[in-house]
Amino acid sequence: MAKVTLNYDQAHAFVEKNKSNGFFWDQYTIVKWSVSNNGFMQKNGMFRDNKWGYSSRYVLDTSSGTWEISDKYAQLV
Repeated sequence: MAKVTLNYDQAHAFVEKNKSNGFFWDQYTIVKWSVSNNGFMQKNGMFRDNKWGYSSRYVLDTSSGTWEISDKYAQLV
């Protein structure tokens, strides 16, 4: 799967701009959360805002100081 690489400034701008799309920070990890009733049964399930959902985590690459997110979010950058 193709990826989009974000540096520090791009990552912070991306999360701030896309909070309404379910993006938020968990320390240095970018998290995408989507509501789903089946989230409680899944490994990537997460309870947030009194709802279950799925989460995708984009971890900081400490060697380059960048985050790689899925290219399906490229139009949101």
